[in-house]
Amino acid sequence: MKAIFEKTIVGGISSKNRIIRSATQEGLAVDDGRIGAELISVYKTLAEGGVGIIITAMAGVDENSRVFPLMVKANDDVFITGLREVVSAVHDNNCKIVVQLAHNGAKANPDNGNEPLAPSDMSFGGNNVKGMTKEEINNLVWNFALAALRCKEAGAEGVQIHGAHGYLLSEFLSPFFNRRTDEYGGSIANRARIVFEVYDAIRSKVKDDYPVWIKINSEDFVDGGLSFEESLWVCRELDKRGINGIEVSGGIGVSSESTPTRIVSKENERGTFSDYALSIANDVEATVISVGGYRTRDMIEQWLNKGKVEAISLCRPLICEPDLPTAWKNGDRRKARCISCNKCFDYGSGFGCKVFK
Repeated sequence: MKAIFEKTIVGGISSKNRIIRSATQEGLAVDDGRIGAELISVYKTLAEGGVGIIITAMAGVDENSRVFPLMVKANDDVFITGLREVVSAVHDNNCKIVVQLAHNGAKANPDNGNEPLAPSDMSFGGNNVKGMTKEEINNLVWNFALAALRCKEAGAEGVQIHGAHGYLLSEFLSPFFNRRTDEYGGSIANRARIVFEVYDAIRSKVKDDYPVWIKINSEDFVDGGLSFEESLWVCRELDKRGINGIEVSGGIGVSSESTPTRIVSKENERGTFSDYALSIANDVEATVISVGGYRTRDMIEQWLNKGKVEAISLCRPLICEPDLPTAWKNGDRRKARCISCNKCFDYGSGFGCKVFK
């Protein structure tokens, strides 16, 4: 019988409980992508609030990778200095940290000086997006690997490859975006090639004992997108390669039906992607983490004990109540205050809940 508040191993990382803070973009970087005091304070507050492991907001792996102007960059050694301060603040509160690494692909904001890139030439968001050359793909693969090595040098417990939500690696996986006719397009084996190359390159830099996770869509929830059967195949192949953790999400964010951050009904009895996570967990050896729609301690413990899912991750509830894990541990059985209005993603008005202040 699994309980939320018990020590466990999640994706190769020792954790004081089974609650993970899922990657949440804060938009608080300074000085062109550097980690500053305000961002360090956010992670310190989360750690004080009782979560077992924090997955950081996505950090861009090169100069051309950001969707938000104030998104952290992990593409040079200056990143190590700021991350070390985050790691120290988190560790001081008996919490662990995993850094999410990403390239935003077609969603990269050209207003930031980025040139959006995608698997194939396309028009997206009013911009003409260029399909990547094989040289650009190779450079990207090694940029992920070098960023991961910086995370290890800074003392983070692990890294997470962002392969979900319609960002670049998700775009390669998805036939909605990927119309290539070479070895990176067509079959799921070809579309997943870049993901495997990124994983293998990271592993070559950080070695076998360093935890490497991935966030992946269960499916894209759009016509012509990645299917669950294809996602399951990718997870199996990553499992063979030695991936430590798989966080199962969904949606590529091009329509209301494909948004990853959905409204959570008052009567919900399951997480948004719970069934997919259970299916993947039953098919792999890696730790599977389920994200999306979890709002009560009772619901979380119910789903943890339906199968091999080992942990759940929360995003919006911890924006609203970073101390929610401690409240639950202390006996509070109430539902999270978060009403999933998504107003917290209005970065122009600052980071944090805009309803319950």
